[in-house]
Amino acid sequence: SGTKVEVKNINSFKFVEKAINYEIKRQTEILEKGEKVIQETRGWNANRNATIAQRVKESASDYRYFPEPDIPPLEFSQDYVAKLKKELPELPAQKIERFKKEYQLPEDDIIILTEQKDLAEYFEEVASEIAEKIESGEIQAKKEKAIKLAVNYIITELRKRLAKAEQKIKDIKVTPENYAELTGLVADGKINSSAAQIVLEEMYKTGGDPSQIVEEKNLAQMDNNDELEKVIDKVLEQNKKSVEDFKSGKDNALKFLIGQTMKATKGKANPQIAQEILKRKITK
Repeated sequence: SGTKVEVKNINSFKFVEKAINYEIKRQTEILEKGEKVIQETRGWNANRNATIAQRVKESASDYRYFPEPDIPPLEFSQDYVAKLKKELPELPAQKIERFKKEYQLPEDDIIILTEQKDLAEYFEEVASEIAEKIESGEIQAKKEKAIKLAVNYIITELRKRLAKAEQKIKDIKVTPENYAELTGLVADGKINSSAAQIVLEEMYKTGGDPSQIVEEKNLAQMDNNDELEKVIDKVLEQNKKSVEDFKSGKDNALKFLIGQTMKATKGKANPQIAQEILKRKITK
């Protein structure tokens, strides 16, 4: 273990950072010379951007420790300590490490998910429902893809709605099962991201079943490529200048054509498939 060095006379977080960095450099240089870091109290000098030795403390007596007569000596067996450790709830740092291993998520996402206990628990319930739906064949997408989508919607859309309504997770009508189902609809390409926003908004208001909302609002993505090709033929015919612009190297022209395709299909086309068909037809 290292040697304790106290630093005093620090009055801001900025100086805390500077003092720590200075001590890291100072102690590293001492150790690299083969010398020992001594136990002492140092003071921060803002003018010199350095810590200055104030006094050396070599033993407990230097701190003037004295026994407390009203507290008896306490001895704990290893078994008792192990029992207490076992009964401890999962700490935030442990949860972060477990999420990294179990869900393979970016650290930034994990930190947001674990900031609030109820949000982390809700996500885990959603993840469990996704796993069950994949196992039963209800969701065809890979687990990693579905989980990533779920996290994205929880971090962005769900948290935004919670903040706006000043609600907590326990107050919302969207069950983890329905949230997992919505995630599956997007992951399997049955609805696109625009439709998912509409479905989630309705779920948030009513607690409704996502598949039923998709059917009622006619939001299902076009699964007939022949029909989509006919729509795209019309879009290309009506936007010849954009076609020529794309051919001459203007990438924004393709985005415009995709937008026109989405508009013509009332948002029901798969943007990725639409892009592939557009490129194929323009470049053939």
